[in-house]
Amino acid sequence: MTIHARVRDDRDPGTRRRRVTAATALSAGRALAADGYHQVVVGRDLRDSGRMLQEAAIAGLEESGRDVVDLRRAATPTIARSVARHDADAGVSITASHNPAPDNGLKLWSPSGQAFDMEHRERIADRIRSEEYAFAAWDRIGETTTDERADRAHAAAIREPVGGPLDCSVVVDVGTGAGGVSVSALAALGRDVQTLNA
Repeated sequence: MTIHARVRDDRDPGTRRRRVTAATALSAGRALAADGYHQVVVGRDLRDSGRMLQEAAIAGLEESGRDVVDLRRAATPTIARSVARHDADAGVSITASHNPAPDNGLKLWSPSGQAFDMEHRERIADRIRSEEYAFAAWDRIGETTTDERADRAHAAAIREPVGGPLDCSVVVDVGTGAGGVSVSALAALGRDVQTLNA
């Protein structure tokens, strides 16, 4: 199987394609650990290739002595919000967003819920290129816990500012992804929610 990522370079509005492998994800986990991120939230969208990329990213973090919160399958915004909820240092979303099924990639998140900026992405990329990693001793490898509540916590965070029932019709384009969190949050506010691409 060949997985590609469409890589956007902020200096070049064009799009490049790069091959993404389990080794890519393993290296990203190692690089995050070496850059000082101690606890990292990791989740993926529904793409089949996401399973191996997620496992590889987690392995890179654990072998470097870092702890992981595994969200398994989750929407990208759920992963982003979960970084702060777990008081983690960073998040990794295995996703290619709206790109076609053969594509996949890794998106890195800060505790603020924002994607890594160019400086932080470049620092991680530099570590990957130089293979500048620090591995843990056999008895100091990291641990992974699973968060089964991430979707519910995200849905509650969507509902909270609204405060009560909505008086409107709602249509949500799920984008054939793991975006059902928005649908369940809006339905809990008493709306008949229509979905597209669910």
